Amino acid sequence: MASETPKPIHTLVLDAAPLITNTPPISTLLLQSSELYTVPQVLAEIRDAAARSRLETTVLPFLKLRTPRPASVKAVTDFARRTGDLEVLSRPDVLVLALSYELE
Repeated sequence: MASETPKPIHTLVLDAAPLITNTPPISTLLLQSSELYTVPQVLAEIRDAAARSRLETTVLPFLKLRTPRPASVKAVTDFARRTGDLEVLSRPDVLVLALSYELE
């Protein structure tokens, strides 16, 4: 049995955009990354019927859902407040950033 070549990226945390537009396609993401994560709130943002169908049939089997810990959310929120970015970030944005922070 041949050993598997390591992928260039260990973990990707996805926002809604690549899930809605399929850009890059899930096949590309899977070739480049060992693990794909998102937060449940991102899935709730996907309302387009075609995108929802594609998500349910081709993406969800490979996607790990995880909610970041409150301490990670607080760290990201505090930092975004200091940089002036908090006003333009949605709750799902903050959660995606917090999960990225946590997994790093």
